Amino acid sequence: MSNVKNYTEQGGEKTVISGSLEIAASGKLTIAEGATIEGILSVPVVDALDSTSATSALSAKQGKVLNDAIAAKTAANQADSIATEVAELVTDFNALLAKLKAAGLMAAE
Repeated sequence: MSNVKNYTEQGGEKTVISGSLEIAASGKLTIAEGATIEGILSVPVVDALDSTSATSALSAKQGKVLNDAIAAKTAANQADSIATEVAELVTDFNALLAKLKAAGLMAAE
């Protein structure tokens, strides 16, 4: 048994790191395809957008569904206001609110 924090067992099959392992910015860590990584916590993956779990991850499939749904929520363009009176500004503002509601970005009354 070694009395150092980091050591490689005889034969090189196993390296034990009890200290820290630092990989410099120019360094690289490669893990071969099919390799097993142990000791890393994982979370359950949920394949439902209506999940209320605070300890689960959304699947990539549902992440895409959510991303597409958000991307589809685009409000129609509202031209810059050139109002010079309050009444005209109210009209422009109400037009903006209507476009946000129509796009589903704001709850309808």
